Amino acid sequence: MKPAPIQLLQLLFKKVSVQIDERHAPREPNNPFTTVFVFDGVDISTVFGIGEIDPDHERGRLFLVTLQVMVDNQPSDQALERKFCPYLIDVEVRGVVLVRKGAEKLAPPEDLAAVNGASLLWSAVREQVLTVTSRMLAGPVTLPTMNFHDLKQGTPAVEPDVPAAKPKASRRKKTGNADPT
Repeated sequence: MKPAPIQLLQLLFKKVSVQIDERHAPREPNNPFTTVFVFDGVDISTVFGIGEIDPDHERGRLFLVTLQVMVDNQPSDQALERKFCPYLIDVEVRGVVLVRKGAEKLAPPEDLAAVNGASLLWSAVREQVLTVTSRMLAGPVTLPTMNFHDLKQGTPAVEPDVPAAKPKASRRKKTGNADPT
């Protein structure tokens, strides 16, 4: 193994809010050995941002990447058969991502920072939500694994033709039903 050409140098949480949603929480605590909450059909909203901090850093290019992940369980006229999470979730995180010199051979540096940075931040949010919910009444939940290739510049924001729609592709905001495929 060797170090990746993209490095997360710093990660900071701006906000971590996870609350029981009394309207959608189970009446009795679930057995974590027999019951696992799955996010299929749950609307997960995200706001993603990226900005270059230092294009001339001695090790490469530095980017500030931000991600906010929200599950607000608001009803929607467009999704009548919607599933709800037992928690209301609002987590904001930011990170400093280094794209090492020479990595531009792989892809444009901003695309590398966006796709990989969002993935790294999502993983931190995912772990934080699992950690917090593991001691909460409705039991532990793990956000789905996501694909962030839609954050590349010039990638059209097109909904895939699958039963449970993926979040819409955008650099600013993506919203939709959680589906890890």
